[in-house]
Amino acid sequence: MFKTSSRTVNVAALLTLLLLIIFTLHLLDNARSAGNSVVGHYHDVLSKIPKVLSKKPKVARQLYPEDLMNRPLAKDLARIPKLFHQSWINGTLPAKFEEWSHSCRAANADWEWVLWTNEDNRKLVERFAPWFLNTYEDLETEIYRADIARNIYMHVFGGVYADLDTECLRPYDSMFEEYNASSVAHGIPSRFDVPSEGNPSDSGKDSALALRESSLPHPERKAFLGRMGTDDSGDHSIPNAWMGSTPGHPFWLLPLEWASNKFGQLNSPESLTGPEALYNSINRYNDDFDQGQGSKMDEYYEKSPWRHLFKAGDKDVSTLPPQSLIILPFWEIYPYSWQRDGEAFRQVCWVVSSEFNAARCKLLLGLDHWGSHSVTYWSHSWSGDGNGRSEGNMQHIADPNAVTENKQQEEDAGKEWSKQAEKIDEEKQKPEEVKKPEEVKKPQATAKVT
Repeated sequence: MFKTSSRTVNVAALLTLLLLIIFTLHLLDNARSAGNSVVGHYHDVLSKIPKVLSKKPKVARQLYPEDLMNRPLAKDLARIPKLFHQSWINGTLPAKFEEWSHSCRAANADWEWVLWTNEDNRKLVERFAPWFLNTYEDLETEIYRADIARNIYMHVFGGVYADLDTECLRPYDSMFEEYNASSVAHGIPSRFDVPSEGNPSDSGKDSALALRESSLPHPERKAFLGRMGTDDSGDHSIPNAWMGSTPGHPFWLLPLEWASNKFGQLNSPESLTGPEALYNSINRYNDDFDQGQGSKMDEYYEKSPWRHLFKAGDKDVSTLPPQSLIILPFWEIYPYSWQRDGEAFRQVCWVVSSEFNAARCKLLLGLDHWGSHSVTYWSHSWSGDGNGRSEGNMQHIADPNAVTENKQQEEDAGKEWSKQAEKIDEEKQKPEEVKKPEEVKKPQATAKVT
């Protein structure tokens, strides 16, 4: 009996062991299948990472003014930083301004967008132009201060400034390339950096030698402004609603000096800090400083309160790249003029008009054929004397529906504009087939304003 029981136990043990082996093999097979599935899943995920990383951003990311002011100043004085500056009283934009600002962020998606508020502007002056602070505070209203601040953006940081009623149609990189200027992400080191006080070049390389080794054929400090319309005889023909610049360009000192010298003599924003002030500063740059040629402007800058920001490494201005001021032709930035030469398009192109229609405006102006990079709809959000906001004009800006009587008409015109814009972009691959009118010639880079 004992032997029989022992044999039974052995058989049961063998059966149990066999079942365990079968069960273990089953688990291992499932685990292998699951493991292959998991590995395959992560392989698919990881394989998509390069594609995700290679995708361009849809809109320019926001860079807060405080963060920008805490960055080291750019040392590359021959390329335009990819910084897009705009300003408003606070961080909340009216509906139309939000729409057009988004168009600029989308057209320049690999740039950084900086929205300056009134409070930010004061901090900017305190930190980078303390010598101007008393005049800044004495200015009557914020429109004067906003006018002044944009000159400081250009000098201290460089990049592009545009009013909020500006719609961007194409990337600015391509426009700058047409005028032998290149753009670069802000803060990216360059082989042709020029040291500034408190921000020495890490390489310690002589700046003149570094410039000779640069990738640009002729490195140059360039400031850009735009002509409005076809009438260049008036002192409003070069607005201050759009600006572009390499950092440290000495021209931007002159509008601040104009405001300081004329304070108490001139009252309107246009004459003290706006387009008339800019026009006079351009003439001074051309007449007194030989259009930036030679060393006269740099030597003058070296004696200014801004001299500590940007200078040659060995304090010899001859080591700095050449400089120029470029007045872009009307079709690039301001194809619609709010003055007399734009009357034919005013009802459709002026944002405060009850018949305003941005898409129809672009079609009427032929911006697809011109290859324009921007158009400004001239909201004139400040009252004529600069002492407050124009409530009537602001109503059109704040309400996205207040400026369109026929929504379907706007949508149809928008579709037509998109088709024509796409067509001209394709045709631009064949430059011999797309020509601008022969009677309109691009101006010289340092064309004198009279």
